[in-house]
Amino acid sequence: MLIWTVVAWDSADEQWLWAGCLFGAVSGIVIQLITRTPDGYRKLGQKVVSHSRFVDIMLPIAATIYGPQDMANVWMISIPGIIFEALSTRNARRVTLVSIVATVITLYGVILHEDLRTLIASGFGIVFSGFVGLTLARFQAKDQILRDRDRRLSTLMNTSSNVAASGDLRQLIQGTLKSAIQDIGATAGMVVLTSDEDPGLLITEAAYSQAGDFFFPMVVAMGDGISGYVAKEGQPITLTAKEGETVECDGIGLAIKSAVSVPLLNREFRGVGMAINEQIIGAMTIVNTEGAEALEAEELDLLQSLSSLLANAIHNARMEERNRATFLRTLESLATALEARDDYTRGHSQRVCDLSVMIGSKLGLTPDALEELRIGTILHDIGKIGVPDAILNKPGRLTEDEFNFMRTHPVIGYEICRPLMLSDGVLMIIRNHHEKLDGSGYPDGLKGGELPLSLRIVCVADAFDAMSSRRPYRGVMDMSHVMGELSKGAGIQFDSVVVEALKELLTAGELDDLYSAYWGPKFEALQAKLEDKAA
Repeated sequence: MLIWTVVAWDSADEQWLWAGCLFGAVSGIVIQLITRTPDGYRKLGQKVVSHSRFVDIMLPIAATIYGPQDMANVWMISIPGIIFEALSTRNARRVTLVSIVATVITLYGVILHEDLRTLIASGFGIVFSGFVGLTLARFQAKDQILRDRDRRLSTLMNTSSNVAASGDLRQLIQGTLKSAIQDIGATAGMVVLTSDEDPGLLITEAAYSQAGDFFFPMVVAMGDGISGYVAKEGQPITLTAKEGETVECDGIGLAIKSAVSVPLLNREFRGVGMAINEQIIGAMTIVNTEGAEALEAEELDLLQSLSSLLANAIHNARMEERNRATFLRTLESLATALEARDDYTRGHSQRVCDLSVMIGSKLGLTPDALEELRIGTILHDIGKIGVPDAILNKPGRLTEDEFNFMRTHPVIGYEICRPLMLSDGVLMIIRNHHEKLDGSGYPDGLKGGELPLSLRIVCVADAFDAMSSRRPYRGVMDMSHVMGELSKGAGIQFDSVVVEALKELLTAGELDDLYSAYWGPKFEALQAKLEDKAA
């Protein structure tokens, strides 16, 4: 409109120019109010913009033909309009149609006014601008395709790298879901996985939305909803809403216009000539609230590729977790069998484990730290497998040489467990559970800040259980004597905070069930039985 005003200022009535400017401003405001939402723009805005571009192209040509002589060159304003039409729509048929209509109007002007020079120039300019616009549109379309493919390839490569390097499965799932949503321009999504405890349920492992928080189900029944159906059948599915409607998807609290769900399908190649084993692990569901357009084939291929990578990572992580759990149970059974060699220390590791976890929970350790504490305490005496029974079950006190040999069991246990990919925290508990704050412990003489809280807890729990249970060379110590020894060593050998936490547990009676075999009638009966056996 500004160009029109400048060109036609001397040729047209000033009132008409101001009226045109006012009309353009008012109509622009009205269109903005109508199309200010994404839905409003989809319903009306795109059509209005398309029609206005057509008018912008045709008006200068009409003004050239039917306007005053001073406006003979106004047709040039239509050139950027045609080029922009081509770049905006990338529709060769539409641009060709616009160019033909413009040319027909120009030819009509030739017949009407016989102003060949101006009209031939305008016709040539229109045809040339259409050709340039289409050429630029093709290059732009090809460039966009290459950029999209490059972006999707980068997404796949980054996901592959994350699968290979990530040690946090949940973070990997969340990151892959986020990348998929952002890459295809969706709104939100979630990943559901099959449950080991209940095959009929799918558990939501991750959810993400570009718009912020949203409601999503924590559990989906197998076969129900889009995610349940995909997880059961193993085939991708897409949903698109009709005009003005929404689709329901697994109870997600959004006004969904389109949705796609792909299965997390793990494929295992068993060898040449053997069938490929397929296992459905879950489903990845992505929803869009901005439009009901179906996904392009390349976008669906991207989602399926990402889901395959994710399924493989989840399967491997689950297999590793199962193997690790089986391995740890084997070690725990070995530790239990080892304690069975000694009637006096049977159950010692389990009691130290239970007591350490109780203290750790009271002191606010994280679930991961408590798990390290549990595994480390169960295995802390496994090195005694290298101690002869003659030393382990000696009825009297050990000689200096025998005691020095007994002191090697933490290192033996550490060397046994070190190749087994246990965490550093677990290995430290196995190796250093006889350390003391003042550095007088063994085998490494750690002191002060070199002992993490979990290790300080184990040192106190191990000493407490040793004094609270029967040994070949002595009976169960009186509880006041036990607590007196711990209090005497608090701040020197033992951590004062840990000792106080143990006292609180003891005072509250939370240790009664754990030590019922040593502090009540059961203990007295057991002690009498052992004395009769010894006699």
